[in-house]
Order: sequence, then structure tokens, then C-alpha cells
Amino acid sequence: MKDANRRKFLLGTLSGFFGGVIGILNRGRQTVAAPAKSSPETPNLFRQVITFANGISLELVTHNDEFLGIGQIKAGNNLLRSGRRPMFVEICNPSAVTLCNYTIAQQNITSILVQLKLSMHYREGGLMEWMLHTVRNRYNTSDWTAEPQKATDTVLWLEIRPVTRSIGDRKYVGLSYQYRYQSQSIPIYKILDRGTWELDGRAVGNEFWMRNSFAPSIAPINSVEEFYSTEWYLPSAKNPNVFQFIPLQTALQGFTFTSGRSDTLVTWATKVSHIRSLFEKPHGVDEIIHWHQHCADLGQELVTSPMEVLWAPGELDRVGQTNAYEAVRELVHETLHTDIGMRRERITTYGLIEQWDNANFKQYTEVALPKLLESGVKMVALANHFQNNMNTFGVGNMACTIDLKVADSVGEENLRNFCHKTKAGGAIVQMWGNTALSTFGLKQWERNGAKNRLDYLPKEGSIMEAIERSQDPFVRNPSNAIEADHYTPVFAVLNLRDPVIREYWLKRWKQAHDEIGLEAIFLDSSTNLSSDKFHFIQLADTSLRNATSNAQQLFTYRPAKNSPSTILSQYHAHLKLMTEMQTIGYRYCGEDIGVFGVHRTGPSLLAKLNYLPLWMDCLTDFDTLTLQKAGVDPNDIFFRGLAYRMMWYVFWDIKTEQISFNYGSVRGDFDKPNTWHISLFKVFNKVNDLMINREILPNEQGVVYRTARQQVLWAFHNFNFKLPGSSVVRDETTGKSWQTHRLQAIKHHVYYVTTIER
Repeated sequence: MKDANRRKFLLGTLSGFFGGVIGILNRGRQTVAAPAKSSPETPNLFRQVITFANGISLELVTHNDEFLGIGQIKAGNNLLRSGRRPMFVEICNPSAVTLCNYTIAQQNITSILVQLKLSMHYREGGLMEWMLHTVRNRYNTSDWTAEPQKATDTVLWLEIRPVTRSIGDRKYVGLSYQYRYQSQSIPIYKILDRGTWELDGRAVGNEFWMRNSFAPSIAPINSVEEFYSTEWYLPSAKNPNVFQFIPLQTALQGFTFTSGRSDTLVTWATKVSHIRSLFEKPHGVDEIIHWHQHCADLGQELVTSPMEVLWAPGELDRVGQTNAYEAVRELVHETLHTDIGMRRERITTYGLIEQWDNANFKQYTEVALPKLLESGVKMVALANHFQNNMNTFGVGNMACTIDLKVADSVGEENLRNFCHKTKAGGAIVQMWGNTALSTFGLKQWERNGAKNRLDYLPKEGSIMEAIERSQDPFVRNPSNAIEADHYTPVFAVLNLRDPVIREYWLKRWKQAHDEIGLEAIFLDSSTNLSSDKFHFIQLADTSLRNATSNAQQLFTYRPAKNSPSTILSQYHAHLKLMTEMQTIGYRYCGEDIGVFGVHRTGPSLLAKLNYLPLWMDCLTDFDTLTLQKAGVDPNDIFFRGLAYRMMWYVFWDIKTEQISFNYGSVRGDFDKPNTWHISLFKVFNKVNDLMINREILPNEQGVVYRTARQQVLWAFHNFNFKLPGSSVVRDETTGKSWQTHRLQAIKHHVYYVTTIER
């Protein structure tokens, strides 16, 4: 999705279902643990060292009776974290109740388990997350002179266990830690897990590998003065602070990978969980900080996902590091897909027809489609052709959906014909969608007075009927305004936990699949409009929500005891919705670079250039001019991108009626896919299903994928490739086959190898 054409300003969304939610008192306390003692070292600290059976040791750090957290952690004599900042939680609930003064009430320590039961105090006061009708934060007006009180009905459990794993060809040792919070009077919806992780106890000398759009995907830390952050800062925006905490699994890669001089450190959450993460190396500090907000519904219990920390010894070159990274990625992605029950998607050759004004499906079908199919693409992506602001009312753009029905200006039969011809040509059709509605479209249902130049849509069978039947159709923010993220006032985010809304959404997309022929969805703003939303319900009791209709209740003051409220995470609802879409028959692509689906977003090609192996299953613009200016061979990068299963867009240029590698125009012949590019797309299609279990060969001579008796080799250089035995080799580039024990690989050729059974 091209942001420059899609939006002139940063946008947002709205949604909600709370069936069976137990109302939580608004007094319910927020979560923040007492801050760890500051640098360099607090006097009178006691450090209890515990050693697990697998050789991992850790410190339990206390000051007097107060538990501060986990200090140094070692694998043998190798430091995994410095321990200057004890690793522990911060807990503060949305009503500005902070937990503090943790003490160990009970402990169970063996060579295979550390189990701590922690008691604590709480203090009240300060800004709440809850907001007023006037969109200002409420203030907890508790006694500011009060000392922290003992939280008698509140407990926090911390369990730590040793872990040993084989990942790829390497053995990792480490530990798993998990928190469980329980309270009758202080409900929470997030626990902030704070720690630093740096091999040898120093950030300097480490490389932090994190595929992301805002910082280098491999960040070497060469100096204490360096600064690194995964936070998105956009200088051109009026509010440049865009994203700070980002979902670890739906927007980031799902794990961290730190490579040191002679060892490797991995951290990951082993269960699908709403974890919002931030990673920073502060200026002037020799630490790499991991912040994780473990989120859930507001409630009296919160159990975090187990977090594994894994260490492996051994100095690796760049190829070895990348292969180790890929083995970890494979473990994490396979585990999390299995946990949620979602099918793993695979990138394929991809053509895009994205038009921001009215579509001409006659041109699409008769001119664009044949040329796209000839170029070898197996998926043809379209803009949003459901009813939207642009194609229904002639305002705004196609990104703002009015209803999940094909617009009259498009014509359902035209879209169906396009899908059928695409299918007959050996490809499938993907269409843009999101989980929000246009506020302009919603306004047309508020009809009053005589109709004046506005063609109203029929209400029967529309999403408006579903909205009227639903209990909480839209996600609400802490002020109770309909959530729109940064797209205010354009979007209204749908509540994916409302069963009526969810049923309507799936019904319409199923109809589009079964009756029209759509087989893939690109979910626009899949993170900020869907997976990372919270539905704030100020009044959980629906009978209390219509105060303005009762004149006697119109002017009253706040009761001493607030009404029950709750907060609902949209995270699992989003993932389960996409899993249900797969069951219908859709392939999932999101506007994110996380664990799930194929990915249609990310930084420019230049920002990915040195990290191509990390960008598998991601779509990218192929820009010959940029590559030439960077001093690299465009053909070599094109070949390597496909070898690493990173896919190049093929755009349909509306004005010139040509296919192009450049979005929005054809600047010259260099933007036009040539016969060599097209032949490689077709080779990719032949071997794509076999491109699993990736290994980059020594000196990056090429990439090989192995399954049972089959191999696929992409050669980056001329070299001798040893085969496991007598094999049949087919050069997919030339179509020739022969039997041999050793393959003389030719640069920029692709080989399919089958080992002959003896």
C-alpha cells in the first residue's frame, strides 16, 4: 500500500463485544511496580545465586526485605545480562493504582524450578488511563499524604525454569520465566516486563537483529554513545511520535536475536499473546533494554506468556549468523502458528492494480490482466472495490469502506468476471480490506429532512442493520470516543469481539469468495486498526448507558463508588478472524512485518539491501536506479531476493497501460520487467512449494532448500555443489536434466535436485 497516495495525513479506526464480561470496579487499580534502584549500585543489596541443572545461574536481588528482581544471569561463566538494572515488572492499573514494595512471601527453589510468591503494597493517585468525556485524563484524587497500603488480596507469582533446546544444528541452554497476577480488588490489563539483555554484560560488541521498518535490521553496537530504538519517529508529521510499543508477534518478528563476538542470545514468547514491545540501546548506557507489555482483558488475573531466554556458544561468520537466525525464526513462527491454529502463508509472484479513483474493469480484464499473467504472477491484487467513500459518494479515497458489498460503480459481475479469468489463467485475486468503516458512510444513515443530492444506500441487508443489532459495534478509546487511531475523523474501528459485527464481516467476505471468486485478502492497517486495539468500556452495565435520556440524571456528581468498567484486547479476535478467513478459503496478507501472513509493508529497498535474507515473505519494490546508485548489480539483487523468498511487486500502470516495477509510472525501459525477470518469476513458481528449510551456503555461494530427497539450489556464483549421492538434476533456468554426483552450478541458475534411492 502506497502511503503517499493513500493518505495525506496519519489515520486510525473503531470496534467491540463483551459477552460474559464481569464488570470491574472503576476504582480498579493500575499496574506499576516500584522502580528498580538506580545506578550504579544500591548499597546493602543481597544477591542470592541459584544454579539450574543445565548450567544457567541467576541472582535474586533484594534490598532489606524488598525484592528488586533478577540480577545477573549466566550460562557457565558467560554473562547474558549485566544485572545493573534488576529485571522485574512494573504494574499500574488504568485507575492509577500502582503496586510497590514487593516481598517474597513464599519460595520453592530446586535445580529445575524457582517459584516465588510475592506480596506487595499499593499506592493510589495521579493520572488515570481512563479519560473524561472532554478527552482529558481523569485524576485519581486519593490522599496524597497516604503511605503505601498492604495489598492483602493481591499476589504475584514468578516461575523460572531451565530450558535446553536444539534449534537447527545448534544447542541452546537458557531459562523460561512467567508471571501470574491475582487480585480481588486491583484489576489490571497489562504487566510491564522490564529487563536488559547483553552478551558479556555489555551492549558494545553485540549486534541486535530485528527486522523492522524504523531502524537497521541488523544494528551493531560499537560505542556506548550509540543510540538505537524500534520506536517509530516521523519527522514530517505534526506529531512525529508515531509508534512506541509495537506488538511483538503481529508487527515485529516474534523474537529477539543478539549476536555477540562468540555466542548468540535469543528471547521469545512461546505462546500467542498480546505483547507490546520496545527495544532500545540508550545513549551513554552499555545495555540493551527489552520492554514487554503483556496485555489481556482487564481482570482479576493475568498470566503472561512464558518468555524463553536461550544462549548458544560459538563464533559465527555472517552466513552462520543468518542461518542461525533463520532456524530460530522457523521455530518461533511454526510454534505460534500451531498455537493459534493458523495456516502458514507463503509469498508468491505478485501483481498489483491499485487505482485511487474509479476503476475501469473493462481495461483491467481485457488489457491489464493478460499482461500481468504473461509476466508470471500467481496473485493479482486489487484495491478496495467494496462500497467506499470514493466509488460510492465521490469523496475521499478507496481506503474508507462504507459496506462490505461490491459498489454499484464497480459492478459485482465485472469483479466476478475478472476473478474467473484470473483463475483460468492460473492465478488468484486478492482484494484490499480492513476492519474499520468510513465515518462519512455512517453519517449518511442519520437521515433528517429532505433528500438533497445524496443517493442514500438501501438499509435492508446492510451493515447498518448489523450495527443496530450489535451491543458494541465499535472499539472505544478511554474517553469513550469511537476509536480511529491516527485516522481521525475518517475511520470508525469495528469491534471484532462483537458477535454480530464479526458474523456480518465473515458473511460478506465468504460471499465474496464463494459467489465472486476472491481468494486472498490484504488487510490494511492490520496492526494499528486491528490486532493492537483495546476496547475501553466505561460502563460495563448497559442499562446505565442512556443517562442523557433521563432529565433527572443529566446534572449529577460522581458517586463515591464508580460503576463497573472493563477493557477488552482485540488481539486474539484479530488472529482468530484471519484464521476463519483461511477456513473460508482466503490467503492472508497484512500491512505488517510480523509472524502471521504475508507482508505488504516495510522500508525502502535500500534499507533492506544489506539484510535481504531477513525479509522473506515480504513484498518489495524493485528499483533499478536506486540499486545502480548504490553500486550493486540490479540483476544480482533481483535474483537474490527471489532466492531468499522476498517478492518483487509487478505494478500495472494505469496511464501507460504497461507493467512496471515502479509504482505510479514507467520512468524508462529499466522499470519494465524484461524476459529474464519474467523467466525467473516463472522458475520461482515452479520451485516455491519446495523452498523450505533454507540454508545459505558458505561464502554466500548460493541458497539451498532441502526436503527429504529433494533440493532446490539458487546459485549466486559459479561453484561445485556436492550432492548426497547419484542425483537427477534439472536446471530450471534452461529446462535441461541430467544425472550426476556433483553439480557444476552456474551463476544465476536455479536447480531442482532429486536424490536417487539406492
